[in-house]
Amino acid sequence: MIKFRILLAAGICLFFVSGTDLSASTFYEELQDTLRASHDPKQPVYTTSRLSTVRPVIDGKLDDECWKTGRWAGDFHQYIPNEGAAPTWPTFFNIQYDDKYIYAAIRAFDGEPGKMQRYSGLRDEFSGDMVGVNFDSYHSFKTGFEFTISSWGQKVDLILFNPENWDMNWNAVWNGKTGMEDSAWVAEIEIPLSQLRYSKEDEQVWGLHVWRWINRLQEESDWEYQTKTGPGVIYNFGEMRGIKGLKKSQRLEIMPYSLGELETIKKVPGNPFAEKGRNWSGNAGLDAKIGISSNFTVDLTLNPDFGQVESDPSVMNLTAFETFYEEKDLSSWKASQFLIINLTIKASSIPDA
Repeated sequence: MIKFRILLAAGICLFFVSGTDLSASTFYEELQDTLRASHDPKQPVYTTSRLSTVRPVIDGKLDDECWKTGRWAGDFHQYIPNEGAAPTWPTFFNIQYDDKYIYAAIRAFDGEPGKMQRYSGLRDEFSGDMVGVNFDSYHSFKTGFEFTISSWGQKVDLILFNPENWDMNWNAVWNGKTGMEDSAWVAEIEIPLSQLRYSKEDEQVWGLHVWRWINRLQEESDWEYQTKTGPGVIYNFGEMRGIKGLKKSQRLEIMPYSLGELETIKKVPGNPFAEKGRNWSGNAGLDAKIGISSNFTVDLTLNPDFGQVESDPSVMNLTAFETFYEEKDLSSWKASQFLIINLTIKASSIPDA
């Protein structure tokens, strides 16, 4: 029997709206307005530009014609260990876009190239020197989509939340390569706009965070001013302007699967279950993502195959606390993220007595 399980964000949203006290909701909106007002207007502004040349070849070499145009920005500041201090080595970046992609080039200088730490690792594993960009594409100060790459070329992507939390289960489809120069290592990144969510305004402003990690110095430097004393890291993002005329992204992702099984048995004449000596069986299903509008997406799963879900690792727990396993099923993870965000909002909306 084929089972249908449809996860509609609208239905979940209605559930929370119906169960949320109006005064609590109003309090939350007022709180958000207050936190937005605390956003430092002195944070830097980067003006991007539409790609005016051929698309860059993502090969870890910044010799494409487009990187001779656009704006290279730098002036980073330490976040760790000495907040606000000048970084040990400078970093520069260039961001451009077209109708389908965002392109980013980052050049991380290092006066001691022989000491650079380039380690191989798994996806979503922080290892060695790293650089990354993060976009608050709605400029809502709530959620940032991060694309980070190590000097070895290992990709890390995550969703960032305030005050400084992240979810590593988000795996976007994007391209990134790194390379070496005489006194720097460089990164080239290509991000499909279909992986981001943004408004339908003709001219947009996004929150922007560009960062670098020097592993041997345990040093993080950021393009914008970050502080450990603020309400959250996303409130400290700088701004990216110059985004104009983005087309509405057509978001339709389908991940089908099929399974087949052949069982051979001894033929038994007169036995309807063993007359042929073999039994065929099979199964099929799919996961789908359908973009309805810029801020409404339907995640649908038809007869999910939980056998393809990553299994939980073995854990020896000798503490008094329960073991927590992250949700690995794609559709359930998306629903759980929606629930967690809304539960957090509802909980934070209740003022102290």
